[in-house]
Amino acid sequence: MPGSLARTTAPVAKMMRLWNYKQGSGLGARGQGIIAPIKPIRHCSTAGIGHSETTYKNGLHGAPAPSPPPQDEWHESAAVSRALGLERECYEKTLALLRDVKLQGDDSVETAEALAAIVKSEEVLRGKKRAPGAWRAALPTPAVQHIVERVLTPRIAVKAREWEPLWSPGCDHWLRPWIPLIGHLPESLYGTVESKISGGCYDVISPWKDYLGPTHWEIFSRRHILPKLTRWLQQLKITPPKQRDTKFCEVMSWTPLVRTEDVVSILEQEFFGKWESALRHWLQSARPSSGEATAWCAGWKNVFTAELLHDERVLARLEAGVATVDREAEDLSRLVCHA
Repeated sequence: MPGSLARTTAPVAKMMRLWNYKQGSGLGARGQGIIAPIKPIRHCSTAGIGHSETTYKNGLHGAPAPSPPPQDEWHESAAVSRALGLERECYEKTLALLRDVKLQGDDSVETAEALAAIVKSEEVLRGKKRAPGAWRAALPTPAVQHIVERVLTPRIAVKAREWEPLWSPGCDHWLRPWIPLIGHLPESLYGTVESKISGGCYDVISPWKDYLGPTHWEIFSRRHILPKLTRWLQQLKITPPKQRDTKFCEVMSWTPLVRTEDVVSILEQEFFGKWESALRHWLQSARPSSGEATAWCAGWKNVFTAELLHDERVLARLEAGVATVDREAEDLSRLVCHA
């Protein structure tokens, strides 16, 4: 019976009774002590005395913290508001530019008709339930063509040649205001812009995903972004348990600019084999605890973007890493338990 005095010596039992001990209760002023003996627990792992499964930091400081799901309606409303504001700015700048062209002596019929069309288009801008794109759609095609080809493109070309990304990374003043009207950078200027931004940092290159046409952006990303990501992954050194090389976090920061399937292909070619090899070597040489190794894998998973984690190939490779940890733990457990 737990808490019984029957299994102790007579002097000890006598002393316990003098101290008002009651059989079946615990020690302490209020009998709060344990009455059942502590049972030994056999551990078949490499964890030492005092080990506890705590949150593990694997050195991936660039890992983004989990963010709450975006409020789609709010984001959509904000995007619409920005688009409408940009249309208003484009209208005002186009109107001022055409009037200036007229003052400089351009008496052509095309310019006069384009100016009249822009003036009339203000009625669309005053609409209460205007959708983005409605303003440009209301403009006559000949007027838009004349403005873009004869008025805007020559001026944008001059600004593009003068533009120095190193000193002024953005193109808010010479290109962005005209996007609602021209749609994207005129095709004839692609070579000029490509030569200026190809070696640029993220802040220089990222806006051009919206400013270049889809075809030219695809060409640009394959020429300049994907090779950069490939090179970084080739140079990446994976060093469990602490990751000191931050190139992988840099790769993840660039992935929104390129297609997910292209990034997955690069990861399969340049990353996952290296990652799995480093994991196996660590498990076999350092013998980390199962909890530590699993947390290391989870730390890597947290660095991947949400788009990549929705790809079945990426998830399969990450889960394969966890499965490797489980197999190594089972093998080691059998060896220890049979020793």
